[in-house]
Amino acid sequence: MMSAALIGLLTGAIGTGKTTAAERVAGLARRRGLVCGGLLAPALTDRCGSKIGIWGVDLLTGERRALARTDQEMGGPQVGTYSFDAAALTWASDAIVKAACACDLLIVDEIGKLELWSLAGLAPIIPYLASGGIRRSLALVRASLLAELQARLGHVDQVVFELDAQNRDDLPPQILVRLFGAGEFDNSG
Repeated sequence: MMSAALIGLLTGAIGTGKTTAAERVAGLARRRGLVCGGLLAPALTDRCGSKIGIWGVDLLTGERRALARTDQEMGGPQVGTYSFDAAALTWASDAIVKAACACDLLIVDEIGKLELWSLAGLAPIIPYLASGGIRRSLALVRASLLAELQARLGHVDQVVFELDAQNRDDLPPQILVRLFGAGEFDNSG
């Protein structure tokens, strides 16, 4: 029986496939009867396949909104070349909070500079995760920001999963094993 809260921190360099790995974790969890909720943030690309922004995808409903763009002003906070949509960020935070009450595994993609340095975006989720009120969660964070996020999460049990090109295919089922302790999560599926 799961007792204390446990936060998985999926980390890696930019472009290693953290969002893709988290999407696979969600799929594996669902196939095993777990309710998976929260937010994925895949790339928003142009017709040529170049990244021009970030989508927000609600894992419970499938609803999708543009969170940020590099090719147009969205009216919200700025981080580097990204202009964020403040209303879409509020929607994303609300989707995560609603999912936290209704799921077995909460995914938060991603805690980044906007949250840690500007206290904007998904920043309201960090104290909620740190409170220990969510039994199992997986938060995505760049390797360069990992230590800062770990410090903000305080004393809640944390396990770090470092994603790279070599373990990209094997890591999603391992994440489920570590978070849920169930031997039934293997490399199949």
